[in-house]
Amino acid sequence: MKTKIKHVLKGVILLYLLINFTSSDAQIVDDTNKLSLTLKDGTQVVLYGEASSLSDRKSKNYYYLPVSLRLGAKPDKTPEFLFLKYITEEKEANGGIGGALLHMLMEWGLTPKQQKEVEQILAKGEQGARKKSKLKGALDVKPDGDKSLRIISATLTDGKLAPSVVQSLSAPVLPGSKVAVASNLSANGAQLLAATFEKTRSITDLSIEMGFKYTTRIPAAKGRVIVNWSEVKKHFERDYAKYEEVRGKKKRGGLFGGIADALFGKRTEVKSRSYDEVRSVIDHMVEKEYIKVDFDENIADDRVTKIREAFFDFFLQKMTESGDSDVLTPPTEKEKAAMPNIKYGKKYTYNRRFFESSFKKKTETYYLNYRLAVEKPFTLTANLASWYNGVKNNKKCVGTVLMNDKFFTHRDINMILDLEAKEMFDKEVNYVTVNVKKERKSGKHFNAYTTIDKEHLKDSGLKATISYARGNDKSSEVYQYQTQWSLKGGNIYPKDPEWQEGSWQSITLFPPIVPRTIEFEADLEELSALGVVRATLLLRYYKFGEEVETNVPLTVSKDEPLVEKMIFTDRNTQGYAYQLVLTHKEKGKMALGWDDKINDDYIYASIPQELKDDDPDYLDKIIEAGKVILKPGADGKVSKAASILDKFKDVIGIVKN
Repeated sequence: MKTKIKHVLKGVILLYLLINFTSSDAQIVDDTNKLSLTLKDGTQVVLYGEASSLSDRKSKNYYYLPVSLRLGAKPDKTPEFLFLKYITEEKEANGGIGGALLHMLMEWGLTPKQQKEVEQILAKGEQGARKKSKLKGALDVKPDGDKSLRIISATLTDGKLAPSVVQSLSAPVLPGSKVAVASNLSANGAQLLAATFEKTRSITDLSIEMGFKYTTRIPAAKGRVIVNWSEVKKHFERDYAKYEEVRGKKKRGGLFGGIADALFGKRTEVKSRSYDEVRSVIDHMVEKEYIKVDFDENIADDRVTKIREAFFDFFLQKMTESGDSDVLTPPTEKEKAAMPNIKYGKKYTYNRRFFESSFKKKTETYYLNYRLAVEKPFTLTANLASWYNGVKNNKKCVGTVLMNDKFFTHRDINMILDLEAKEMFDKEVNYVTVNVKKERKSGKHFNAYTTIDKEHLKDSGLKATISYARGNDKSSEVYQYQTQWSLKGGNIYPKDPEWQEGSWQSITLFPPIVPRTIEFEADLEELSALGVVRATLLLRYYKFGEEVETNVPLTVSKDEPLVEKMIFTDRNTQGYAYQLVLTHKEKGKMALGWDDKINDDYIYASIPQELKDDDPDYLDKIIEAGKVILKPGADGKVSKAASILDKFKDVIGIVKN
């Protein structure tokens, strides 16, 4: 007698725990009191009757499962849907863009018209309902998993076709609550998705699936379920020992391999199981009588089948954690039977804490003499094809835009370094800085700068760009710029650069100096016959507005009749001055006098006839001139006392700054 009372108390406690397995505030409906109604618009509505306390009486109060997934609407009835295709005038290669924005809000629940129709069907007792039945509203549901809102679309799941996708993660649990899906589509993605909207209209490439759970009560039948956890544990441990013998395997085989992996761990990541795999584990436990289901003899009642299935659902929820599969695979027949509206299969991972705590119990008994409250999954799916007809002609929802608003345009100020300047960066130039300013009639004036140095040339080539935002500025064709060069030795040129008016096509950055490769040639045999051992070419030219000197020596003994020397002269000059200095092995230096060269970089060491004739007066003159040659400074600069370029200024076009 005590044993019987003990079992009854245990059953009552179990009933309490099972009923409170879900939220204590959740509605509980009667699984045997179900109605399926078809409305005039074709909508299928599933209703469950309210569960009666401590009674099998069928209630006339009904709640409906989530239904009628649709686009949300504003108070003015405008659908909350946007499909906006956009393009710019510029091609993609020139910075243009094209694509589409997709944004929509969705909700579920009976519309006022549908709700009124359901209420009339129930009140009249039509379609299987009893007369004077009532609609109490939507059934309390909760999201099924962490990501209960799923986007099903080949386009939106392709990172190239849809670079950006944003969505709500959880399905809304209240009718009228809204969730969002938004995407920025590439040009190809926009065209592909638009084709399924507007051309291939049987179904679009965008479906939304929402997963829910609701609590239902299974009727009572006399019986019990005994779980022999000791036997289950033995099989897990045997499987684990077998796995330890073969360490090279990446996963355990056998029916219980996945559970053993969850309990004991393995060397690779634990993979999830399908619905059928988990179901087969539980079925195998029943077959081997690790789980033993007993009912009174001579019971032939559909309630027995329902209780078996309810217990499986209960056990499935306890021993696993479910989630959406990464791969969209069709559900199996068993999965469809458990979740009639499911479109794609789920994945299941074993709950380690549940098994570890259960193993400690040795044996566990569930008495089925009492009503059982379990959670059941439910999915709601809709395709955009069913909504698009209502929005396709609404300009507030579907449209195109040519992005040519001048307010949003940018102008690129391109600065291109002259080709001659590239080789100067190693020899004469550190960097060049370009300052740009643009006065706006309203708002803050635009000021920017860029610097081109050796690293810039290496990474980006000869071009640098400054972008200017037009905004409300109507005089966007006018800007000014100035350039300043940093030279070897720490010099800045010019010291105070002038502002110049720029062109939108481009600015060519000409350095203030240009390279000249001077070729100096002589007749070595002629020089040797005259007793000359070296001929030196003295070059005078303007560089950054100052007179500098460079010497180009040619030594007879080296047997090189032609030598070259690169110099850098101011861009605004046409030429330079030069003097030939001969070094005689007995008479010393002989300076032959200054001459000019205009746009010619070749100089031949022409020997005067007076020198060839050994004219004594001429020899005295050039030898004396050789004695007073003044050396320039270390940087080649010439002192004012030694300057000679002023007398050639009119010839070679020198303009001093």
